[in-house]
Amino acid sequence: MQQNSCYRTLGLAALVTLLQACGDPKSSSTSGPDGGAVPTSSMIIDLRVESDESGIAVVRANLNDGRALGKSYRLDGGDFFRACVSGACRNMADNDSLTSPDYIARFNYQSGVDFVVAFNRQQDRNAPDSRVTLPPAFTIVTPANHQQVTDGETVVVSWTPTGAPARATLGFDADCPLSSGSHVFSSGTLSTDSNADGRESVRIDDILEIVRSGATSAITRCSIDVTVSHVLQGRIDPAFRSGTAMGIVSRNVNLDYVAR
Repeated sequence: MQQNSCYRTLGLAALVTLLQACGDPKSSSTSGPDGGAVPTSSMIIDLRVESDESGIAVVRANLNDGRALGKSYRLDGGDFFRACVSGACRNMADNDSLTSPDYIARFNYQSGVDFVVAFNRQQDRNAPDSRVTLPPAFTIVTPANHQQVTDGETVVVSWTPTGAPARATLGFDADCPLSSGSHVFSSGTLSTDSNADGRESVRIDDILEIVRSGATSAITRCSIDVTVSHVLQGRIDPAFRSGTAMGIVSRNVNLDYVAR
């Protein structure tokens, strides 16, 4: 299990330092050699198409320099992303992040077809053919939503269809109120359905161990969302240096934790 609680545990000074290290995004058209365009061949792309119960598919792309504590690129100088699926196309909009701009477009959910993302440029090589396919929709069968759980219990999370050949992973997000009136928020990775049978056992104590590591007083209640994600690997355009492309369909179920 991996913990993902960076912003919960960082103090204010550490957070400011982190944001300063990230810094402002680079310009895609003026941060290259001699003040020109950044070569497409030096860019790393992070491309995701994600859908949950809303029935909306969110296409999200980020370009960065691939360095530790590196920087993302803000598209300018005529550079832009365009996403298409089943003949419908949309330019992808900047999410206006100060440090790591993502470019986003929304479509109705469709599985088994390619979402095609093109990176179009004025001054360097285009990358017109990154592709992602979404897995089929699925339903969580057990446990029941808002099932009450307590210390020492193990819950079987099952879903149908199993999602194979997509990779199925489980994670959690917990919101635990404290007696002081504040909350502890924690998230993490639980397991991967390595045998693709559509079921995994989740130990409540494993989740609470992470949650309690960030608490300043006793935890007696938590709202825990367990998320099952089916993931298919996509393909990035060879014009990029490297990157990742994933199609992700997710469903979640809520557990009500009450201390024993």
